[in-house]
Amino acid sequence: MRERFVTLDRERPRTVGHRGASALAPENTVRAIELAIDFGLDLVEVDVYLSRDGELVVIHDEDLRRVARRPESVADLTAAELARVDLGQGQGVPTLADVLDLARGRIGIYVELKGVRTGASLGRLARSGAADGVELISGSFDPTLVRELRESAPDLPRSVLFARTTTQKMIEVCAAVGARYAHPCFRPLDANVVDALHEAGLLVMAPHTNDPAEARAFAEVGIDVLATDDPRVFLSRPDQSGSDS
Repeated sequence: MRERFVTLDRERPRTVGHRGASALAPENTVRAIELAIDFGLDLVEVDVYLSRDGELVVIHDEDLRRVARRPESVADLTAAELARVDLGQGQGVPTLADVLDLARGRIGIYVELKGVRTGASLGRLARSGAADGVELISGSFDPTLVRELRESAPDLPRSVLFARTTTQKMIEVCAAVGARYAHPCFRPLDANVVDALHEAGLLVMAPHTNDPAEARAFAEVGIDVLATDDPRVFLSRPDQSGSDS
């Protein structure tokens, strides 16, 4: 039987597997996404760049040095060539279209736009029907890509990710690109910030965390969406009594 999510005093945040269940399988791979589904998460976060042949491919970095110890850039390889890159556990670099097919009816997808032209490309993919039946949210640290997505697929919910900045700046940038979600990727993230973002009509995504105590603290200040590399962070265990070792 699947374990239950931690019960908090307020309605729990929506849960996200950061780059899939990336603590348990190579990040941004089909296997990592399958594990996020198995753990019953609400969404999975993936990152996208464009391959040489113009496919949106799911990978965090612009090159293969960290994930595969290879020197090539993502933009130098076709989607088929990237699919054959050894990322471990028999996994290669999937296309976003393949990830959407896997997710359909099973889990939502939060797409972080990383590379140039990915906003327009995601909009085209969504308009093609490839995302039908999949909850899809997309955002970026780069407001230009979020604006590009807005122009390409105005009905697709958008997010802006932020390095350390003021609450007012987050509100202004989100308003400028029509974002529904503010995603402060910095700490501390306290109730005053969350309340101000809520008052501006925004939903709040917290920085991803692998610390059960921090996950609980984020939930208690009222964030709406919470991500982790390790879905076990969200699980209650029979020996838990509200404290974390």
